[in-house]
Amino acid sequence: MKKVLFISLAILLGSFAAKAQCIPTKGGELPYAAGENLSYVLSYKWNAVNTDVATASLKLDTVTYNGKQVYHSKMTARTKSFFDTFFKARENFQSWFAMDSGRPIKYTRNTLEGKYTATNQYYYNWGSRKIRATWKMGSKPQQSADLPLTDCTYDLPSIIYFLRRMDTSGLKDGKSYKVTYAIDDDVYTISLTFKGRESKRIKGIGKVKCLHFGCNVVAGEMFTGNEDAQLWVSDDNNHIPIYFMAPLKVGAVTGRLSAYTGLAHKLATE
Repeated sequence: MKKVLFISLAILLGSFAAKAQCIPTKGGELPYAAGENLSYVLSYKWNAVNTDVATASLKLDTVTYNGKQVYHSKMTARTKSFFDTFFKARENFQSWFAMDSGRPIKYTRNTLEGKYTATNQYYYNWGSRKIRATWKMGSKPQQSADLPLTDCTYDLPSIIYFLRRMDTSGLKDGKSYKVTYAIDDDVYTISLTFKGRESKRIKGIGKVKCLHFGCNVVAGEMFTGNEDAQLWVSDDNNHIPIYFMAPLKVGAVTGRLSAYTGLAHKLATE
């Protein structure tokens, strides 16, 4: 159960890999708009066990920041009340990013996982190509440092919107895309490999036309590294995460879209 929420949110994006290069994006009308609200149910599967353990949401609005209109995304997750008894988890990630380029401007994280806590606060300086980062993890003292900033570097909420702008016109089976994101005291690279187009039946939503991606994971505390995580996003002008599955050392964590409002375009259901 530990860290299932954070892993689930991260798998909405991809997983750790190597060598970063920018993903090509398409111009024109954006795949999202202020007022969009996506809700997810996160589940744990192991043999005959298949239990909904948490919920997550991703909300987008616009705010004024330093005199400019910017997008503001709030990404939250929480264990269901029954599981709070065993392991209470709360995740709150927020990102402020430019309306035209999608470049992040500010980012915050507040995490509670049982007795473990973590906070982040980032300010992006695109002139100096640095992220002024402050973080505190568990009982360790608060720390600050400058993290490297490239054209491909995002945080957890803003990277979702960046990936949704991906130019899918040249997608071919086996083609991989990479991008970096920062969290806590480091910068990581994620890799998505296109697996093809297919329809995915989602409980309460129906059958959705999807783009299927595999996500490489690195062996460690939670993963064996022998199997890829899987991610399905809508094959339409929204490109919203629909479903994901990440194999763990024991069982697997899955997430599915449970509700949506305020989409910029019609969802590609059948």
